[in-house]
Amino acid sequence: MFVRLKSGLLPYLGYKRRLFLAVLVAVAFIFSILSSTSSWRKVLTEIRDTHASTKHNYEKPTEKTEREQFDSEPEHAELLDLPEEPVPIIIEDILLSSSKPPPGRTIFFIENSCHRSYTHYKMSRIKAHQACPIESAALHNPNFQVFVLFACPTHRNKSMPIIDALLSYKNVHFRSLNLDLYAQDTPIADWVKKGDLYTSRYLIFHLSDLLRLITLYRYGGVYLDMDVLQLRSLEDEPLNFAGAERADSIGNSVISLEPNGFGHQLGELFLQDFQKNYDSDAWAHNGPMGLVRVLSEICGTKNVTLMVNNRKRCHGFRVFDINAFYEVKFDECIMFFNPENSTETLARTKNSRMVHIWNHIVRKWPLKIDSKSAYMHWAAQHCPRVVAATGELFY
Repeated sequence: MFVRLKSGLLPYLGYKRRLFLAVLVAVAFIFSILSSTSSWRKVLTEIRDTHASTKHNYEKPTEKTEREQFDSEPEHAELLDLPEEPVPIIIEDILLSSSKPPPGRTIFFIENSCHRSYTHYKMSRIKAHQACPIESAALHNPNFQVFVLFACPTHRNKSMPIIDALLSYKNVHFRSLNLDLYAQDTPIADWVKKGDLYTSRYLIFHLSDLLRLITLYRYGGVYLDMDVLQLRSLEDEPLNFAGAERADSIGNSVISLEPNGFGHQLGELFLQDFQKNYDSDAWAHNGPMGLVRVLSEICGTKNVTLMVNNRKRCHGFRVFDINAFYEVKFDECIMFFNPENSTETLARTKNSRMVHIWNHIVRKWPLKIDSKSAYMHWAAQHCPRVVAATGELFY
């Protein structure tokens, strides 16, 4: 009886086994498709994200390609169910802009903490103590244009109180630059392409030293560091000048060159010296000391004291005395911020044209708006709109 029952069940058991195997194969096939689809989605997402991050081709930095990069951000925000960010305003490249700096009638500031073309600088990083010198230049020199240059692609949001305060001056402009393109058609173009600059231990400082020389070679005018606060106009001062920082040194935080003639020749000599004597391990060697080397040849003396206020000796180039720009030395800069030093500081600088604040070593921010310090005394007079935009703390 058992044998008959077994023989009767065999066809049924064979059918069940085949059915089970078929279902198992189908499940495995579906799982394989889903896994493959998920992998491809991941790959495509990575490709899309990589494409978005590298879409900016700085060999030809047009407004369209930069906007495309930022246009991808709202898509990601939507996927994450986040509020859509406003589209940033892209800062034009100085070489591509239709509005160029007028030669010899422009004051330049340069922000180069970001210097690679694949990175972006957000102008929200500009603090009040950086914006204050920019406003002071625009306020005291209404017949000059003030150009703030950024050493990489840069953008800003539509509403930024400090930036809006600066742009309330019609002579303030923001532009970006690319070093390789910016150096083209200058005496240092081939050297920049070699990349020796990037061996520097002090790259940010040496890049800044170089960019100010290229800028003055291209356009002439006046270069100021972003920590040089202007106390009076420069419009009545002939171009071609710098200032003694010490008895044996000429500072490069303030430099002026004519866009042609002797000033342009000096600009070429400064660039040639930068390349010839470049030292990647020495902080001041390529900046202030470069000015001393070139002007020693021009003025026929290595004695900076003999160069001071002697345009005749230096063929029309003026070296201002220490008081003009650098009355308060870097190791005295605490005097700018301590209320108890205010009277002495203001007395020492009453005849100064500018004051160098030494931002790279100052750590006193923020200051209260009602501080009795010399710095806030100057800020109230020379950058009132920036002060008004900061609130109770000036940072």
